[in-house]
Amino acid sequence: MKHMSTRSFLFALVLFPLMAMGQKPASPTAREPDNTPTLNATTRAVLLVNRPAHFTEAEWLRMMEQPLNRSLYPLRIDQAMLDTLDARMLDRRFQYILTGGPWGP
Repeated sequence: MKHMSTRSFLFALVLFPLMAMGQKPASPTAREPDNTPTLNATTRAVLLVNRPAHFTEAEWLRMMEQPLNRSLYPLRIDQAMLDTLDARMLDRRFQYILTGGPWGP
């Protein structure tokens, strides 16, 4: 019995590295997920309206590509924006806060 467990151990010792070497390398897109949201005109307009003054447009858009920043900086929209923009076109990866009127600050 001892001889068989040693043989199984040696088989596993050789088999597992061979299986690992036989795997194809991941494609570049699988290794580096692209977190860049494809922004439509509606979402881009709301993003730019919410841009703090101390960020340039490029910095703000680059920063908001990161999912963590999208959750830390919710985008404020008001009724006037909803009247002029198609709310169905807003990117759902961002958080929105309805402001103004009796329902918000």
